[in-house]
Amino acid sequence: MAGLFSGGKDSTYAIFKTTLQKQHDLCCIVMMHPSSDDSLLFHYPTTNLLSKISNVIGVPVIEHSCNVSEKNYEVSELTHLIKKAVEQFSVDGLINGCISSRFQLDIFQDICDKLNVRLVSPIWNIDSDYYYEQLLGQGFEIMITRVAALGLDSSWLGKIITKDNYSTLKKLSLKYQFNMTFEGGEAETLVLDCPLYKKGFTSKITP
Repeated sequence: MAGLFSGGKDSTYAIFKTTLQKQHDLCCIVMMHPSSDDSLLFHYPTTNLLSKISNVIGVPVIEHSCNVSEKNYEVSELTHLIKKAVEQFSVDGLINGCISSRFQLDIFQDICDKLNVRLVSPIWNIDSDYYYEQLLGQGFEIMITRVAALGLDSSWLGKIITKDNYSTLKKLSLKYQFNMTFEGGEAETLVLDCPLYKKGFTSKITP
């Protein structure tokens, strides 16, 4: 398996769930570095930290910089990147962290169909309360690195999501009607530590 990785909670948990919990082999991770926040497909905040994060996962990395924020260009670049993973590591599946974005899921599915690779989407349509219960229960240390929704002010930047402040986030999401999983860009996250990491990331770098 190859894991499509951004350093955020969704891609990290999807890789963890597929490889560690279901005992599939993780051959490599695939990382795209967009040049701006305008990217339609790729996670931009903290992209400069991805190489350091990948070191604590302990598998080979295939990465590429994408300098144009345009759908067809991004799809073409991602297709090329996944093709490299298939050729170099004979991967037969691509793990992704899509939850409710049909736009992204359909793009990933089309790419996998072209390359004859199985698309694995372990958290598709997951309930948000159950999802955070699993994340926090499994020891995921999740930092909020960007906010872009009414109800989420700058005081949330740099905060670690905990069981205590999750209830506050939930109340805000109900009041201001933003997606608790943040898949619509309401916020971005960085996983500082989790069972997928072979050694502590937090001790290596301060975001």
